[in-house]
Amino acid sequence: MTDTAPKLNYIFDDFADMFVELGAFGTPSELHGLLTGQLAAGVRVDAQAWLAMVVSHLDVQTLEDDDDKAELVALYDLVLEQLSAADFGFQLLLPEDDTELTSRTESLGAWSSGFLSGFGLSFDHTKQSLSIEITDAMEDLANIAQVSFDVDDEDLEGESAETSYLELVEYVRLAAMMVFAEFNVSDSSPQKSPQQLH
Repeated sequence: MTDTAPKLNYIFDDFADMFVELGAFGTPSELHGLLTGQLAAGVRVDAQAWLAMVVSHLDVQTLEDDDDKAELVALYDLVLEQLSAADFGFQLLLPEDDTELTSRTESLGAWSSGFLSGFGLSFDHTKQSLSIEITDAMEDLANIAQVSFDVDDEDLEGESAETSYLELVEYVRLAAMMVFAEFNVSDSSPQKSPQQLH
């Protein structure tokens, strides 16, 4: 392992294309949110378990393409590395900035929904409890999961709508990092990740 940041830059469209080829149910943003929620709850899995979760979540028969498998495992590694890093460099997997705002907003809602699902499925209520701050953040994410912009609303045109969207993205990003920090002990020991796919 090195001290440098991962070289992989995940791009929404690359995963969207993969999902289309797989005939997958769901979106890249939702899967990324699901993964982030599970990691934030403290869950770590190996490559095979992660890929099995992807198959189940996307409702596909199997992942046969080695490149797809490698890309998904690299996504897991990168998300865990970003969340664990001290530079707050974690980024959401959302459509590019030139995508229509309504589509980006829907993807942010899907990401938030995925995060809540991943965290909810992984969080052990018998051993841990949610602080007021975390509970508030979860409620906010639940509201954001249902957010939509009315394209006919004159108050949400141009820069105003774009600014509102960017503020929501930043809030969700910071909330995810806060939840991760709450339930993951910070130490120098190597994180368990599914780097080995062989």
